[in-house]
Amino acid sequence: MLRRIAPALAAATLLLAACGSADPAITDPNEIVTQGLEATVALTSAHILLAMDGTASIPDLGGEMNLSGTRLEGDIDMETEQAHLTFAVPPMLGLTGEVILIDREIYAKTSMTGELWSRTEASEDDPVAGAMDPTEQLEQVRSFLDEEGVVAEKLDDTDCGDRTCYAVRLTIPGDVIAGAAEGAEVDPGELIGEELVLDLLFDREELWLTEVSTEVAAEGVGELTLTLTLSAFNEPVEVQAPPADQVTEDGPGLPF
Repeated sequence: MLRRIAPALAAATLLLAACGSADPAITDPNEIVTQGLEATVALTSAHILLAMDGTASIPDLGGEMNLSGTRLEGDIDMETEQAHLTFAVPPMLGLTGEVILIDREIYAKTSMTGELWSRTEASEDDPVAGAMDPTEQLEQVRSFLDEEGVVAEKLDDTDCGDRTCYAVRLTIPGDVIAGAAEGAEVDPGELIGEELVLDLLFDREELWLTEVSTEVAAEGVGELTLTLTLSAFNEPVEVQAPPADQVTEDGPGLPF
């Protein structure tokens, strides 16, 4: 009897294991990017860190600027359109500052403007307000997948914190980006050179975008490394406006 039951138990165990296993890994890099950006757009909140290193070319001054330590960091809530960010630009006389977005109003103060916050109404052109709805920017990246000459390559999976991430390298020719930016005041070819290479990391379980990094080396820009890291997905974000007696309507506003 045991001999007859044993094979049945083994088969049942294998079946249950298969049913309870995680979804199969995605091997198509285009699918990873497409599904990953869809999952990211659906997020309600995240912590972001944008870090910049390298040297920027300053043609008007005939020199270069070391950008090491330049960063923008903070929490954003896309659902309620609130954010609290800090920034640092060491080469600009050690510039630091804070930005708060709440109730469609932007409060900003910097190390160069004193303790008072300036208040302005948020507009669609404000970079902070634009960060509240990343749909358009992420859709632009996804749309590049359909362009001729664009190459998406799946790299080996990699550790990202205590998780595992898909790694995809997206190579976009400069003329494709120029076509997408037709009519812009700045020629993207002068900023990125012949091509733009984006290294993307997506959480394997949730498919959220966790990191975007790129290196830019162009005569008119310099040699830069930019890394955008996302974490603390869908966690509560609490943002408070500064006290009224610390706010002025006549401040300089955002420094960028």
